[in-house]
Amino acid sequence: MRFAIMGAGDIGSRYGARLITAGHDVTFIARGARLAELQSKGLIVPAGSFGPEFVIESVQATDAPQCMAPVDSIVFAVKNYHLDDAANLIKPIVGDDTTIIPLQNGVAAPGRIGDIVGSKHVLGFATYSPNAIGELDGPISNRVQRLADAFNEAGLKVEAVDNIWEPLWRKLCAYASFSPFIVARLSPGDAMANPELAELHRNACREVAAVGQAEGFDIDAKKLVEFASFAPKSKQSMTRDLEAGRRLELEDLIGAVVHKAEQRGISVPVIKTCYQLLKPHEHGN
Repeated sequence: MRFAIMGAGDIGSRYGARLITAGHDVTFIARGARLAELQSKGLIVPAGSFGPEFVIESVQATDAPQCMAPVDSIVFAVKNYHLDDAANLIKPIVGDDTTIIPLQNGVAAPGRIGDIVGSKHVLGFATYSPNAIGELDGPISNRVQRLADAFNEAGLKVEAVDNIWEPLWRKLCAYASFSPFIVARLSPGDAMANPELAELHRNACREVAAVGQAEGFDIDAKKLVEFASFAPKSKQSMTRDLEAGRRLELEDLIGAVVHKAEQRGISVPVIKTCYQLLKPHEHGN
C-alpha cells in the first residue's frame, strides 16, 4: 500500500518505520529542520516504551504534498492544534479511495478532519491497549479490515472494531484522569507513591467515568485507576510539553471532558481545577 505520514514526530515516525519495514511505500510529510534531517540522515527512531529502535538510512520525505500523487492511506500524526493546517495540506493527495487515520488523542479530530477533506475518507483510530480502528458510523468494513491487517503485519497490534467511539472515549477518559499527574509534573508511578495525589487520581477517575457513562460508553473507574500502572515511569505527552514550555492540547484532552460535564450537569471538581491550573500554560512560553 502507498502511505503518507502527515507529521514525522515520535508517533508518526514509529508508524512510518514499521510500515516501511513491512514493505509498504511510505512518504513522510514534514517541514523545516525535521524535513532536512529525514532527507540527509534518514529515519532514526530511538527505542522507548512504545517499541524498539529503527534506523532506516534513506526515506521519502517532502514538504510539498501537492507534488505527490494520491495515496491509499494517510496516517495523520500531528498535534491537535496543528490539525486544520495539516488537513488542508493533505488535500492534494486525497483521492476517491484514500483513507485517513487520525492518531490524535481525544474525540474531535475525525470530525474536524472530515469537515476539511470529506468525512467519507476518515476512519477512527484509538491509540490504546490494544490500538483500535473502525468506521465512524458503522461496522467493520473491508477497508478497515485491510488496514488492520497491514498494521498488524507491521507489528503495530491493531484491532478492527464495530464501534470505534467506545475505545476513543476510553482513551479520552484515561488521559483526562491523569490531570493531577500533569499538574504535578510527575510520572504516574511517582505520583501514585504520594497518598494525596493517589486520592486525587481516584477521584478524577470517578469523575471522568461519570461523564463517559453519561455519553453512553462503558467507562469503569476502577479500570482507569489500574491503567495508571501501565508504563509508570513514562510521563504523559502533555506533562513533557508543559515542562518544555510548549503548547498544550488542553482543550482536546481535558477541556473536552470538563465541557461535556458542564453540558450534562455533572460535577467534576478535580478535573475542572486541573484544567483551570493548566489553562494559563495552554499556549506555552
